[in-house]
Amino acid sequence: MTMVSFGDLAQNFMLRAQTSRLKTDSVRIAQELTSGRLSDVGAALSGDMGRLSSLSRVHQLLNGFQSVAKDAAFQSATIQGVIGFVSENTQAMVGSLIGAPLNGNGDVPALIGGEARSRLSGVLEAMNTSSSGRTLLAGTAVDGRAVSGMDTLLGALRTELAGVTTADEAMTRISAWFDAPAGYSSTVYQGGPALEDLPVSQNDAVWLGVTADDPAFRSALMGLATAALVDDSALGFSDRERKALANRAGEAILGGQDSLVSLAARLGVSEGRLETVQSRNQAELLSLEMAQADLVGSDPYTLATELEAVQTNLEMVYSITARMSRLNLTDFIR
Repeated sequence: MTMVSFGDLAQNFMLRAQTSRLKTDSVRIAQELTSGRLSDVGAALSGDMGRLSSLSRVHQLLNGFQSVAKDAAFQSATIQGVIGFVSENTQAMVGSLIGAPLNGNGDVPALIGGEARSRLSGVLEAMNTSSSGRTLLAGTAVDGRAVSGMDTLLGALRTELAGVTTADEAMTRISAWFDAPAGYSSTVYQGGPALEDLPVSQNDAVWLGVTADDPAFRSALMGLATAALVDDSALGFSDRERKALANRAGEAILGGQDSLVSLAARLGVSEGRLETVQSRNQAELLSLEMAQADLVGSDPYTLATELEAVQTNLEMVYSITARMSRLNLTDFIR
């Protein structure tokens, strides 16, 4: 019988190769255990990457929709905050405005005018609120202001009221100016057309097309701007007409409150849809991730068994190597 043996150098090379292979396997198994993903996906799928690519593409698309939906929900909540701010600041003026004609205090117009200008300035600033670098109430003109400042608004109204001496005529002109395309919409509103419905899934789009040119905002601003002019020295109103104008401003604010409530309610419908869509998107993302894990995910129990076997073999190779390194002629003869 022919015996085949290996020289010391050959045996050394074989042990080194075996050690290197076992170390490589150990690193691979540890990596797969840590990541939960097979290192050689192509081999695991026998080269058929079509289904995995399809799942990854759908996952990426759905992730994009989910990101848009989350941003839309934040924007919607911010816009609701602006609507609430406008409503609070206009409602706070109603009592003093409606009761102005019955108040015998001659300082009433000045007090009303000062408070109205302060609130009007704050409301206009709130309507220029931005989020993620986008002005929320400017429609498609997201990189600019939604409305100009108080001086522009009141200056335009002063020009419109030149020669007017009665509260009724003043209110008629102010109302017409706010409704006319050449009035508020082109003088104070600085934004563009309302945004189109925003896609937040493959089958859903939500409305966030609120602009500072909405009739609800125009009504609120009309009441505040009118109140801000009741003590304006450039206008030739008597004290009686000033108080009457304050009363008309209060009526305008009351009339516009329903519009603000309706606007907030319409936006609330979009917020409800966004919550539903986000929940559905999240469920679909989880389902896709589970499907991807079935294709490329590693089995921790199998890997643990493989790792134990590799470590056992590695210890055996180290033991053989150590014994060979200590082998001498005496031990060989003995």
